[in-house]
Amino acid sequence: MEITEEMLDAIEAVKGRREAQYWDHQCRRYMEKARAEICNFSINKNLSKNELEAKGRELGVELDKRKSKDKLISEIDNLLKKG
Repeated sequence: MEITEEMLDAIEAVKGRREAQYWDHQCRRYMEKARAEICNFSINKNLSKNELEAKGRELGVELDKRKSKDKLISEIDNLLKKG
């Protein structure tokens, strides 16, 4: 199994060390919980395009503000559904 940066972050948060050999079920649960918190991310339809762009960046996606506000919201919703 290849250890990703996200996995290393989880190992460091749980074990206090950033070493791949410490990966275990506790680290996996921590990472899944962190992902679930991101998935529970709610999008307020009253946000401006700039605020929507900032929310997209929090999810690791660069949104195109030239698109309509509804399309930006649907892009973020699709990302959240994919997990």
